[in-house]
Amino acid sequence: MDEKFKLLVENLKQSAKVEFEYSKLTLSEKLSILLSRGIIVLILIIFAACALFLLEWGLTHWLVQITESLWTGVLVSLAVLIVLLLVLYGYRKQLVINPVTRFVTKLLLNPEE
Repeated sequence: MDEKFKLLVENLKQSAKVEFEYSKLTLSEKLSILLSRGIIVLILIIFAACALFLLEWGLTHWLVQITESLWTGVLVSLAVLIVLLLVLYGYRKQLVINPVTRFVTKLLLNPEE
């Protein structure tokens, strides 16, 4: 009986080691996916900011030509940016929070396929 108990304990130890290694591998995979997505999103945000800057600069330049007033062109361009910011802030839950939450939840809670 003592021999069977030792064998059972050894099997349980081995099983725990395998489970722990599997958990570490799964965690590293999920963190890698999360980090790579974060880097991709950061790069996209930088490119979008550059594009927005160029569009806003072009709009300002165009408005200055139309209104023949630098201040009017800059103020209208600034108003467009403020409206865009307010819309983004108003829809932050639908545009940012929900997609990020959904992605992290799927990544961490879905069973392996």
